[in-house]
Amino acid sequence: MSQALVPQNILLVSEQKLKNFTDIDPNVTSSVLLPFISVIQQTKLEYIIGGKYYRQLLDEVSGGTLTNINNNFLQYFCQPMLIWHGYREALPSIFMRIKNNGIVSASPNTVSMKEMEWMYTRADDRAQFFEQRMIDELIYNSGNYPLVYNYNSSDGLFPHLGKNYFSGVHLTNGGRRGTYDQIPNGLPIYADPTYMCCGF
Repeated sequence: MSQALVPQNILLVSEQKLKNFTDIDPNVTSSVLLPFISVIQQTKLEYIIGGKYYRQLLDEVSGGTLTNINNNFLQYFCQPMLIWHGYREALPSIFMRIKNNGIVSASPNTVSMKEMEWMYTRADDRAQFFEQRMIDELIYNSGNYPLVYNYNSSDGLFPHLGKNYFSGVHLTNGGRRGTYDQIPNGLPIYADPTYMCCGF
C-alpha cells in the first residue's frame, strides 16, 4: 500500500485536550494549532510505530472501534507525546505569524526570542520524555502491538524503535547468551532494549 494512502485528516488528539494539558491560551485559534498535530503524527508517531499500526489507530479512531489496548496506548502513551511535540512545534507560530507584510510578532507585549527559545527547549524536554516512554511501552509489552513487529515492504513506513548511532566501531548484536554461548553462567548480561526488535 502506498504511504500516500494514509488518511491525513484524522487527528489523534483534540485541540481542547492540547489546550487543557498545556498553558496555551483558550483564545489561540485552531488554524495555529491543528496543522502541527497532523505534522507530529506523521513525523513522530507514524515514524516510530510504523505505517501499519498507525493506519490501524486512525481507522479505529475514525470508526469509533478502539480496542482497550489501543485506547490505553493512545491516551496514556501517544497523546502526551503528541501534545508536547505539538506544543513545541506551535510555539514559533504563536510567537510570530507570517502576514502579507512579512513576519510579525504576535503581540507588542510578547516575550523575547531568548525567552521563547527557553520555552521551546522546555517543551522539547517534555516531548522527548513522553516519546521515550512510548517507545519503552512498545518494546517491553511487544505482545500487545503485533502490527509494530509484523510488517513487510508493502506496509508503508516501517517502525523505528531506536536511534541508530555509529561510533566508528561495529559490534554485531548477539543473542541472550552471547556469541556461541561465550558468556559464563551466572554473569549479568546487559543489553539495550531498543535492540529487542530487529535492531531498529
